[in-house]
Amino acid sequence: MTLRAHRFPRSRFGVAGRIVRVWLPAGYDAGPALRYPVVYVQDGQNLFEAETAFAGVPWGIGDTAQKLIDLRRIEPLILVGIDNSGQHRTDDYTPVRWQGRGGAADRFGRMLTDEIKPFVDRHYRTRPGRESTGIAGASLGGLFALHLALSRPDVFSRAAAMSPTLWWGNAVILREIAALPHRLDLRLWIDVGKREAPPLRQQVRRAEALLVDKGWVAHRSAKKATLRYREVARADHDERSWGKRFDRVLKFLFPAPPRRSVGTQRNSRPPIAGTSSGTAVASTSRRSKLRADSGSSTV
Repeated sequence: MTLRAHRFPRSRFGVAGRIVRVWLPAGYDAGPALRYPVVYVQDGQNLFEAETAFAGVPWGIGDTAQKLIDLRRIEPLILVGIDNSGQHRTDDYTPVRWQGRGGAADRFGRMLTDEIKPFVDRHYRTRPGRESTGIAGASLGGLFALHLALSRPDVFSRAAAMSPTLWWGNAVILREIAALPHRLDLRLWIDVGKREAPPLRQQVRRAEALLVDKGWVAHRSAKKATLRYREVARADHDERSWGKRFDRVLKFLFPAPPRRSVGTQRNSRPPIAGTSSGTAVASTSRRSKLRADSGSSTV
């Protein structure tokens, strides 16, 4: 496994610069003809390492993904952790301005889709199409992931909103869902912990009901489902709880294909290397020593 970090400057869309962490599965360097699906996950500094995670508790999603890949439970993939910007985190992750702050989610979304994703697609062996691209996040990051997936189904085909802060803007995201004319071509995971605040649990239940009303299918069989909703026992609104259940998210969003096609697609183009718009600041086989802002994702 390899974790690399790239420092992005302030975006042309007026969003603060940040570090983007790219996790590569074991065997990535040994198979130059293989290409991989990608999941873009918010609050990147909290995902991989204790040194940068809020309160020293990382989600550990790299280790989780590698175990599932080794067990052939998910398709081999690349994880991209996008750091939050610290003091601007609330602005970046919220779709409307509310109570004097927030409302920059669409501009941050443009940074992700028009700057970060093209960089990753140029410099890593990705499968760049929407069918191989997912987005995920928790709390405000979950709100953002859900909002961007619903806004840009041309870019994303899979999304996970974990404990999403649906109350923002007087539940504006619920109004977004209600305004949809029909189900979008999106595979969605949405969840909440049973130890979380009752109003949040009620709103997440409401979101699930609205999604089903629009045509998403919440079926026990992952093959038949386009929506997976979970209320997770003994789960709080914190990094440990989200990391503990991220394996379920990956198994639903990127299940392993039939045995004969396990792995990634072959491509005749030579492997791509180098950087252009993002500056590489760290690369290690197991642990990046980079220290970045460790803003909490528990809001």
